[in-house]
Amino acid sequence: MKKMLFAFVMVSSVFAQAALLTFEAGSQTLNGINLAKTAAINDTNGAPTDAKLDLLGAGLRTKTVLVVEAKVYVAQLFSDNKAGFSRDANALTSLVQNSTRVALKLDMLRTVSAASLVTSFKEALAANNVALDAELTNVLDLMQKSADATSGKSISMLMVKDTKNANKTNLYYEDTKGALKSVTASPELMGKILSIWLGKPADDGLAALKTQLLKAVY
Repeated sequence: MKKMLFAFVMVSSVFAQAALLTFEAGSQTLNGINLAKTAAINDTNGAPTDAKLDLLGAGLRTKTVLVVEAKVYVAQLFSDNKAGFSRDANALTSLVQNSTRVALKLDMLRTVSAASLVTSFKEALAANNVALDAELTNVLDLMQKSADATSGKSISMLMVKDTKNANKTNLYYEDTKGALKSVTASPELMGKILSIWLGKPADDGLAALKTQLLKAVY
């Protein structure tokens, strides 16, 4: 296997690197966004490694803004254990328990400030009774200090369980300008973050998105 882009030991670091993931184009689209079949973690030169993730599902995130239902982004969810993903009420639990690597790609359909995006994440976390402890606050601050989510661009997020240290999970966040940041946190981080999309929906738009994410694309 080629040298991985990440050593999985970074703490709140910021670095300029090649793209986080390489997406294999698929045959389906959603709101003009191609739905990838797989996502490969890149090496330090931006070349895809053998560490590939399969697309689990994809969906449209909408949010009511001044009584108008606005299209916000198309979300694509990936995992290294597609077979272990339960497309039912146990989706969140199965994904966290059975996956070592999970990724999300958010293709923005409208421009949203980083602060507003994080506010929506906080609303979803609150709906799932997830406390904003120091660790999660650190992650959200990292996202809020990133570039705004610009229409026509995408955000990528990768969460990796540290196979050498069961007490660590690593999160990598690439904003719409390609800036990459990472945080080393506890194993619980993956479930907390994924509850935004697969937990109890904070609004009707997230409820519809969750339903779509549970459906296989390929």
